Amino acid sequence: MRRLGVVVVLVLAAVGLVPAAPAQAGGWAVTLLDPLPDRIEAGQAYTVGYWVLQHGSHPFDGELGKTGLRLVGPGGEREFVGSPLPEAAHYAVSFAVPAGTWQVSALQGWFAPFEVGSLTVPGTLTLRPSDMAVDVGGHSDGGLAPHWGAVHPPSRVGDGQAGQVQSALEPAAAPQRPVTAPAPDRAATPQPRTAVAIGLLAACGLLALLATGPARRHLRRRT
Repeated sequence: MRRLGVVVVLVLAAVGLVPAAPAQAGGWAVTLLDPLPDRIEAGQAYTVGYWVLQHGSHPFDGELGKTGLRLVGPGGEREFVGSPLPEAAHYAVSFAVPAGTWQVSALQGWFAPFEVGSLTVPGTLTLRPSDMAVDVGGHSDGGLAPHWGAVHPPSRVGDGQAGQVQSALEPAAAPQRPVTAPAPDRAATPQPRTAVAIGLLAACGLLALLATGPARRHLRRRT
């Protein structure tokens, strides 16, 4: 009977009737955090909301599985499991950790964990740059209705998080300084009045030279 069961499973897998996990099918997801406090203190409990978005744009269609936060730091690894909120793809998790530096990753059910960043306690969370694109604006469910209403995910990793650095997905543009032309060198560039004076002197010199030619010839004839 055991061999027959194995054969049945293999046949179903061959014809595509056995569902595969999204992570095994090449799926990926991104976790976006709701705003955090400006400062995280050691030993205090905090609750933070987060969004698990398949392909960085929409909720997972199905049973996602366990989500939450995993912190690795002093004393080893700590895992905090989240609970679903009314909005699609929205969860909340409570955590408390001692002082130190913690590497934070998000548990995403079927999907591989998402590296969030580094949490300094006491201090703030520094987000890790990510190359995964995020596009939550205007995304709709089959073109019929938007996924989210007034409560919605940040538009990109790092939005709305006080004291956090912005993600490398959309690096902040450096402020543009006005380009000004270099001031002209007054010593090298002749001023208008100086140029006119030089022109008049040259003209006078030329007239004097022309005048001295006939005068010299007249004197020679008289002598």
